[in-house]
Amino acid sequence: AAEVHRRRAGLLLPPSLKARDEIDGYRIERELHASHRSHVHLATDLASGDNVVLKTPSTELAQDEAALDRFMTEEWIARRLSSANVLEPRHEARTRSRLYVAMEHVRGQTLAQWMRDHPTPDLETVRSIVEQVARGLQAFHRMEMVHQDLRPENVMINAGGTVKIIDFGSVHVAGLADVTPAAPAATLGTLSHTAPEVFLGEGGSERSDQFSLGVMAYQMLTGRLPYGTRVPGVRS
Repeated sequence: AAEVHRRRAGLLLPPSLKARDEIDGYRIERELHASHRSHVHLATDLASGDNVVLKTPSTELAQDEAALDRFMTEEWIARRLSSANVLEPRHEARTRSRLYVAMEHVRGQTLAQWMRDHPTPDLETVRSIVEQVARGLQAFHRMEMVHQDLRPENVMINAGGTVKIIDFGSVHVAGLADVTPAAPAATLGTLSHTAPEVFLGEGGSERSDQFSLGVMAYQMLTGRLPYGTRVPGVRS
């Protein structure tokens, strides 16, 4: 935890980035995703020519120390996981001038997009996807980490069929909660994929991650959520 805080100290938030901007040897190509918590851009490493993904915190978080520490923890988490089914960080020795996370670029589509393109997938394909996501989850769980936000938008499938878990913004790490407190999983995660015990305030666990994977498997096989769209309103 001290390492995470030390690495963040002194790093300013990046300005709002746009195409052709440069930051620490990376050239921004285009925005991939934006939310109230972060902005994700496709960039080119000018030294190697490789595409990378740069994730920056939203300027709305400028005064939220806990949120910024949690943002920096994403890279710390990625560097401690070793799995072909988990997004990899960029291993760079360059000096960083701003607060961002550099990760590998997966050429492919999210599982959410894949499901729209494949409304009636065959069982073997679904089984392969579920097995790969499960191996990615196993990498988290072996390191005493709980993902807490497993959903189709946070899973990528590349052109070769390799599946990767891509987002670490809601991960709970045993031993870090006191220094980088996170909101409850039902707030950080996606309610339609959240396990019942989390709604009751019991917190996330390995089993709640498995529940989220089960929801995704059900979606792939049936084209709908197991309990419909009313789950976010349930409080009992």
